[in-house]
Amino acid sequence: MIFFENISKILNIKLKQEKVITQVEFAKKLGVTPVAVNKWLNGGAIESSKIPQICDVLDITPNQLFGVEDKIDSNKALILYDAYLKHPEFQKSINALLEIDEL
Repeated sequence: MIFFENISKILNIKLKQEKVITQVEFAKKLGVTPVAVNKWLNGGAIESSKIPQICDVLDITPNQLFGVEDKIDSNKALILYDAYLKHPEFQKSINALLEIDEL
């Protein structure tokens, strides 16, 4: 679940601490409900198709959002995230591939 935890951490920093954008505005820009954003803030999974939009709105890279900066290029990180969502049985292997320690 390391992807989800890091995404939650970054979203909380950007939306609650830095107040880059309100949760309601963020939800509108992404075409989701504020309830969905709240789930993401609490570690819920995000559709991989929303990742590029989230990064654009927050002016960050997918690698920054995933917490894998300098470990893999952004396109490969998106592919791994999609695999992470679709195949939870491989999450530990993906974490190991990215050399991410479990939180």
